[in-house]
Amino acid sequence: MQQEAEIQALQASDAVRAVSRAIAVSDYLAAYSVADSAISQGHAHPALFNARALWLERQQRDEEALFDFQRAASMAPHNTPILNAIGLCLTRLYRLDEAIAAFDEAIRQTPNYAPSHCRKGVALGLCGRFVEAQRAHEQAIKLDPSNAEALANLASLAARIGDAKKTEEYAKRALRVDPRQATAIAAKAFLANAQGRFAEAEQQIRPLLGRPDFTRQARATALGQLADSLDGQNRVEEAFETYRAENEELLRLHTSRYGSKRSVTQSTADLDEFVRSVPPDALLSCDGYGTTSPPHVFVMGFFRSGTTLLGQVLASHSEIETIEEHDFLAKAASTYLSSVSGQARLMSISGDELEQQRQSYWQNVKAAGFGSKGKILVDKLPLNTIKLPLIAKLFPHAKIVLAVRDPRDVVLSCFRRHFEINAAMFDLLTLEGAAALYGNVMQFAQLMESSLREPLFVNRYEDLIADFDGRAKALCEYIGVAFDPAMREFHANTRIEEIRSPSALQVTRKLYSEGAGQWRRYREHLAPVIPILTPWIVKYGYSEE
Repeated sequence: MQQEAEIQALQASDAVRAVSRAIAVSDYLAAYSVADSAISQGHAHPALFNARALWLERQQRDEEALFDFQRAASMAPHNTPILNAIGLCLTRLYRLDEAIAAFDEAIRQTPNYAPSHCRKGVALGLCGRFVEAQRAHEQAIKLDPSNAEALANLASLAARIGDAKKTEEYAKRALRVDPRQATAIAAKAFLANAQGRFAEAEQQIRPLLGRPDFTRQARATALGQLADSLDGQNRVEEAFETYRAENEELLRLHTSRYGSKRSVTQSTADLDEFVRSVPPDALLSCDGYGTTSPPHVFVMGFFRSGTTLLGQVLASHSEIETIEEHDFLAKAASTYLSSVSGQARLMSISGDELEQQRQSYWQNVKAAGFGSKGKILVDKLPLNTIKLPLIAKLFPHAKIVLAVRDPRDVVLSCFRRHFEINAAMFDLLTLEGAAALYGNVMQFAQLMESSLREPLFVNRYEDLIADFDGRAKALCEYIGVAFDPAMREFHANTRIEEIRSPSALQVTRKLYSEGAGQWRRYREHLAPVIPILTPWIVKYGYSEE
């Protein structure tokens, strides 16, 4: 038995040496073949599982690669490169909290390893945690000034907020290290689009699309930039087809995560059916909560309906604090809105359970760094619209501001603009999906109006643009504060780095009207979904022409 074990160990060491030689010359297929054969014969060594995983991830088989990397890590728990590989797989699978945890463990073990900080920054950026992402990339640069990936990501973050000087500086440094650094090139194209240099952006992006080393995510990002450049040149047909190609890449990338699950569109229809089945007053608590405290405000509606603009206008008021897109009700919504049993429980919630849920909300607010200034709190999150039954129960006297915009502009913009792909964003990757979700959400908002103790305030985006003072004063009156002239300067007070919405760059500008009526250029493309949108076009007073 001892001799047999010695022979097996010798065979394993031979396989490890063979895969090491293959990886050294980047022959990952050869390394995979040797490792796979050795593992199938019962050999177990972290280098073998690592070699097999390296080839699998290059085939975009991330679930399988993750499994092998994790097996390697179980045998070599202090191997920082393997921990980083796990984090990268989790990032590509959009299991972002797990990815960040893997990178944190890698950093704990080897604090001065720059790639761990850089890749953590990527995962943080995908979560919308841009300030933390910037710090992570800056730490990577501090440790390794020639880290082209971190430099390029800093260029991308700077481009997102319109900082031309830093975009150019970081992109130039990244491209000096690696002239083919795609993120740096894409950052320059993003800035060129933002500054109206559309033909230049197109020229920068097109060569990237032919690169065989592009991941689906990178290709989707590049296609989005190209589509924006084509749209800016008024090449509408080409632009629309390129937006469609971008979304098809995203669909392929995320179908495994969301394709087999119940969609947000379907879940909203389920909630609609539930609310119709109960008396309107059944959704209200009767304990008098909120009658004496300062008003608590929720700004909601639908994506791309002007919620970010509203939030920033209100944040400029000296007595108001706006929270930008944190889902403080996620856990409660999962408990009370996602199942028939939970909905029944919501109807009867009272006493200690009700108070516990309220306290949980405020604890989440405090943990995120808000609610300590003695100001009126504005919780801005577009799809809180479908949490209205929960909001009505927990905060019956809250002020509800519903942002609306021409439905055709909303759906077109949703089709063209994406940030982090989550369950709701997945529904927006086709025009038909975007229109269906929009219709269900707005129908639900209309249904909930009769179940709210306080009347909601409907704010049309176009009216705010046309008569800012008039609409802002009406909004202040609704909330219960005096108009603050500082609200007119919202664009100068915006903390753009904290805004998660794709609208971040727009709200640093003074009011402009170019965003209204964009749908007219895409009239023919929108034609199939107009029947879904017509009821809302009529309800909110938009011209059908």
